[in-house]
Amino acid sequence: MKSKKKMMMFLGLSLLQILIAVFIVVKREDFIYLLPAKEPQVLRDLAYDKDKRLGYTIHIKEDGKLVPYLVLTKNYIDQGNVLLLRKHLVDPPMSFREGWEEAYYGHSIPDAFMHKDFIKRFSKGVKDRIPLTEIAIEPLEPTSSKRYLEKIERKLFLLSDIDVGNFKDGLRLEGDCNLLYFRRKGGIREDRLAYLEGDLVSYPWWLRTVFETASAVAKVIGYEGRFGGNGVVYPAYVRPAFTLPPETKVEEKEIKGHKEYVLKIDK
Repeated sequence: MKSKKKMMMFLGLSLLQILIAVFIVVKREDFIYLLPAKEPQVLRDLAYDKDKRLGYTIHIKEDGKLVPYLVLTKNYIDQGNVLLLRKHLVDPPMSFREGWEEAYYGHSIPDAFMHKDFIKRFSKGVKDRIPLTEIAIEPLEPTSSKRYLEKIERKLFLLSDIDVGNFKDGLRLEGDCNLLYFRRKGGIREDRLAYLEGDLVSYPWWLRTVFETASAVAKVIGYEGRFGGNGVVYPAYVRPAFTLPPETKVEEKEIKGHKEYVLKIDK
């Protein structure tokens, strides 16, 4: 009886030691992957930094057609909302400004396009739920030689260079950080490449960040997913981003023979 008791204690202690070792070795954000994936109920459940096994994709209607959006993070810039990024590029490409002017995002063509035209593609249920997000941009007219950021609020916006993995620039809004989705390693940054729907060729897409050494140049993601600069009059593609509340309910739907997820409010 005593030997059986000792054996049970030994097995219990061994199991405890294994669990402690696993907890030490496994990163905190990866601990969830030791457990079975749970069926998502709300949008936050689909976020890449919540559980990437679920595909981190939500399909949203644009003019009645379901279009895939990447669910990148459950809490964008510490503002409590889930960040969505259009998977495919919006056709056609467009300039950043009309002429050789400052690459000021607040007066840019992509910014105006997203709020005057693109947002109309969404259903009323989605449009009514999109909150304003406070984002940081370089100001049009700095008040001193020292760089600073201007804060603006937008429903739809372009990502910043920090969002997609720029580690070098220390000037950022509080809460800004490299999104986990864009931290993956590799010579060709597949996570940054973007395509037109049904196309196999990647194209450059605009960021909202001004190029450091030229005020009439805005940053783009270009060849092999690397950072580049594009003169404001030259065209590049747009990938709209926006946020939704984390508790927005989702449901399963079969799309082209595959199990996908859609928003319950998207009617």
